[in-house]
Amino acid sequence: MHASLVPTATDLAGLIGYVLGNPFLFISSSTVMTTGLVLGAVVMSFVPRGAPALRLAAPTLAMVLAYFGFGTIVLATEILVRFHATIPDATETQFASGIGHLLEAAAGVAILFPHLRRRSRRAWVVANAVAVAYWMAQVLILTPPWFAFQGQLEVVRMLALATLAAGALVSVLLWRSAQRPR
Repeated sequence: MHASLVPTATDLAGLIGYVLGNPFLFISSSTVMTTGLVLGAVVMSFVPRGAPALRLAAPTLAMVLAYFGFGTIVLATEILVRFHATIPDATETQFASGIGHLLEAAAGVAILFPHLRRRSRRAWVVANAVAVAYWMAQVLILTPPWFAFQGQLEVVRMLALATLAAGALVSVLLWRSAQRPR
């Protein structure tokens, strides 16, 4: 029997039954965190566009969401590619979760979009630096449990930190280039 990517009514009913029967398995810290970030974007959408706090807050939240969306789909893809042959159900579930987090992050950025236009280069550099610092703290202090999928915690943590370090370096280089007189 060949499985389809498009869920049937039976698949959806089974998922709903599973989630209702096992809510603590479905609701993870990353799901709660992403939902909180998107709710922050919704709240920001009610603030007038000219509000001074939005000059830095909206780009920063957009960068935090972008790092999260791309990071989760990269990790979910890595898990799918590496482990699908041995544990297909778990890897497909993780990949679906990665797609969900990517879509949720994209929705948050879309909600913020009206507040992101015409922001200075400096605002984006600061936003990137703050987002990198936020994710560094998340990775170091509250390491997401899915980093440890199949015992790969140290490798994934190292790669996440290296990627964030590269993001920090980009902020430094952009900041320095913006400081030079033209």
